[in-house]
Amino acid sequence: MAHGVVEYNQVEYNQVEVGLDQGPTQVGWRVVAWVLLGVSVVLSLLSMAVPALVDHPLTTGNGEIQRFLAVYEEGNLPTWWSTGLLVVTAVAHAITGFLARVGGERLAWAWLVSAGMLGLLSLDDHAALHERLERVGRQVATFETFPAYWLIPGVLVGAVVAAALLLLAVRLQGKARLCMIAGCALLLGSAMGGELAHSLLYTIGESGPVYVLTLHAEELGENLGVLLMLAAAAHSVSVTRAGGAVGLRYS
Repeated sequence: MAHGVVEYNQVEYNQVEVGLDQGPTQVGWRVVAWVLLGVSVVLSLLSMAVPALVDHPLTTGNGEIQRFLAVYEEGNLPTWWSTGLLVVTAVAHAITGFLARVGGERLAWAWLVSAGMLGLLSLDDHAALHERLERVGRQVATFETFPAYWLIPGVLVGAVVAAALLLLAVRLQGKARLCMIAGCALLLGSAMGGELAHSLLYTIGESGPVYVLTLHAEELGENLGVLLMLAAAAHSVSVTRAGGAVGLRYS
């Protein structure tokens, strides 16, 4: 009987030992990606649904709840979320650039330039810098009803940002390259195109569902563009786990 117990314990020990010898396991980001995407979509839906479905002074007009959830307001929940996404993506690109430099990759500097650009975009989102460009735009041209003067100097700033981000995109390969190009196009296209679209709608007196949908499509498109850029960094870094240790490597 004792001999049988010894044999069983030995088999169990061998199984544990074999499990430890399997080496590090790859860490995936699919769950994290779905959570980030889900929160972005839910915030846009809340911004539209709350004032439409709840008729209360706090949720309509200039009510505090409505302003706290509205994607077209500054200094509220959607602004915090979009700024956070930009900061996280900027940090991810900086870490990827560091790992690329350690690995001897020549494009490490491009990741760092991209990180810097994303960091500046996060500052812009937090401090509403592009809206302040309106004063500059008014010195360049004058329109009677056009409400988005910041687009005039903003086009030049957007061109610089696009050049910096695409500088990295063209040097990547596979899924990382596709994510970076698509993310850059979606982010800048939503920011510039969306702003232009709802500004033109405003000039013709449109403030109904089409105008509201345009506002929310702009904000959601920007967030999705940033998430694609974050995915580009995720596809460029291999994360492994072995026991209590986590390894990072530029892949």
